[in-house]
Amino acid sequence: MKGEYIRVRQGQGGQAAIISREERLFLPCPCGSRLPYIDCCGSRVVKLESLRLSRLARGLKRKLSHFAQHPAFTEAAVWAQHLYLSEIAGSLLSLDEEFVGERCFEWFIFDFPVAGEHTVLDLFLRLYWEELSEEERKLLKSWRRAPNSFYEVKAVGRERILLQDLFNRGKFIARGFARGAELSRGLILYLRLLRVGEEYEFSTAALSLAPETKPVIKAWLSQDYEAYKEARGKKRLPWSTYLRERSHRIMAWASFLSSGRDEKRAEQEGVWGEKLDRLLVQLEEQLLQKATLGLGAWGEEEEREERLEEEQAWARPEYAEVARLVARDLRARGSGPQVGRALALWHRFCAVARPTIRKAAAWVAALVYAVNRLEGNRAVNQQRLADEYGVSVSSVSVKYRLLCRSLGLE
Repeated sequence: MKGEYIRVRQGQGGQAAIISREERLFLPCPCGSRLPYIDCCGSRVVKLESLRLSRLARGLKRKLSHFAQHPAFTEAAVWAQHLYLSEIAGSLLSLDEEFVGERCFEWFIFDFPVAGEHTVLDLFLRLYWEELSEEERKLLKSWRRAPNSFYEVKAVGRERILLQDLFNRGKFIARGFARGAELSRGLILYLRLLRVGEEYEFSTAALSLAPETKPVIKAWLSQDYEAYKEARGKKRLPWSTYLRERSHRIMAWASFLSSGRDEKRAEQEGVWGEKLDRLLVQLEEQLLQKATLGLGAWGEEEEREERLEEEQAWARPEYAEVARLVARDLRARGSGPQVGRALALWHRFCAVARPTIRKAAAWVAALVYAVNRLEGNRAVNQQRLADEYGVSVSSVSVKYRLLCRSLGLE
């Protein structure tokens, strides 16, 4: 339906105007009811194909959600949640807790790189390719290319709304908007549209912004896009790639704006100075890369373990020393398979907490205890480890709790 246009007569002057086919469906019905055609005579035509595809899409969403909760993604999910919530912390008081959780989980599935550059959706498509029907593959491949973006509500029906992308001007008929939200013409929505046949569906609940925020949104995103390209050292970057890579930061900024705070301050809030922007982008790329290190279910355990035993993989020499001692300890205990997981855990903790290392032995004991505890091995206890490393049991306990608190392990 996208891209089809029809010339119609409207207005007292009888001047010809070009409207899209999507807009035409929301004009008053020719039968004279004054209802939008899509809610009147147009609603009497039930397309069985649309219903079937809608059911298929719902089933795929359930499968994706179930797949994303696989234990192999636990560490990546913890890191994604930490990164996402830390971004929008300033707006949390103005947002519904359930809404934040939904958006975070959706971002984790569609945009967060859990293995290299691959997302949960990418891995699902790759692992279950043979079991999926051709229609399911087609839906998933189109969803992979769908970023969160800003849309203006152009028309509202009982079950469908007409949306226009603020930046590429494309028009989309969407259904299934969450929670029966009160939608009105001119409202700005930040959401991901998933194509299902000829129409689109919300991937999850949308963030709504007042119509008067439209110029602020357009100005800020245009500036941030240029700043992000420069920070990445790229002269060209597809708009959709920018929206996907920057999704959690855009959500944070949009949440700030939707909270009703001063628009000028919001406009200035997000476009950082050039030096700071470069530093933050570089740090973020490193953190996102580290997040994939804890995911050992796809046959990359040995490769990650080798990377993390190299000196250059660590921000500080003392972090590398702890990693070396932990690896030696676990191998001596006959726990070789735990080495990769322990090093990934330590690497993530160092990225989050940037700890000061005074006694490496205490951190080694705490990390060895944490890994064994997480895997249900009660034979290794804090007192025994403290004795082995010549440190106090309280020191091991404090550092273990800090590890857990920082990484959300308990």
